[in-house]
Formats: sequence, structure tokens, C-alpha cells
Amino acid sequence: MEITESEGYKKLLAAVEKDEQGTTKCHDYRGKLAWVIERAKHYAEITGLEASDILDSWEKKRDYWYMNYYQDCNQPKLSSDKGRVFETQEDLLLSIGKPEFRCPMCGGISSSPYECNSGKEMEKGKVCDWKVYGLFKDLGKGVFVFAKDKMIGQTIFKPIAWEVTPTA
Repeated sequence: MEITESEGYKKLLAAVEKDEQGTTKCHDYRGKLAWVIERAKHYAEITGLEASDILDSWEKKRDYWYMNYYQDCNQPKLSSDKGRVFETQEDLLLSIGKPEFRCPMCGGISSSPYECNSGKEMEKGKVCDWKVYGLFKDLGKGVFVFAKDKMIGQTIFKPIAWEVTPTA
């Protein structure tokens, strides 16, 4: 199916057209629509999925304004150094193994991929409670993972199992 025939595209296009009819025209609404289509095609090329299915999935999950939802931080390019693609969510979990993740703020080991619970004290009486979904996200030290079976992508703290161990 062509991406422009998908339900996700139709929903997004309707939102763009509504914004174009509004009184505030300070954004490039059509430019954002083009960005979304190109990013869905990029995901399709890397994953082997249909771009229309990817856009449909994104639109089903989107619960706020598309201009804010569609950004590099939410739909980053899938590259080998900052992103990993898995056939299934189970494959992702198997690759992680033991639930240990490197907190980008304190460097401690957290059992959560989203919130630091390392217990590492950052200053007197204040332990690290960094959250990957906060304003500064992963500080560029996390990883974006995408599970094809669920069409879910998210940024998490980098799993300890994925850290490169120096060889002697």
C-alpha cells in the first residue's frame, strides 16, 4: 500500500490541513508532513516493514500535536551506533540479558532502562534519579531500540551487556 493511502497518513494530513486553516501560520506544516513521510520510508528501508504500516503505528500512538511528536528525538534515524533493530521484543530482551543499564548521568548501574535507581550519591543527601524521558533524555549516551513485531521504538539507557569490554 502506498503511504498516502494509509489511515495514518490520512489522519496526519487532516491535522496538517486543519492547522493550515488556522490563524497562526508560524510553522511549516507541509514541511513536517514531508519529514514524517521520509522518516517512515527510512524506517521501512532499514526494517523491511511497509512505510504505511510504520506511519499507521506512529499515528495510533500519537497523543499530542504532530509538530512536537515527530522529531529526531522521538523517531531518530536508525543507525548502527545509536540504534538497534530487533525482529521481536523478545529478541531485544534476550540481547540485554540481565537487566543492568548504564545511567548516562552518574555512570552507575540501574535495573531500569528508563530511570536511574543505582543509588549513587551525586551530592550530599541526593542520589541520582536521572530519567531517560526527561528534558535532556539520554545525554547522547543511551541507545534507540526498535522492535519490528510491535513497531515500537524508544530510547533507553545503554544495556551493560552491550558495552564493549576492552581486550588485553
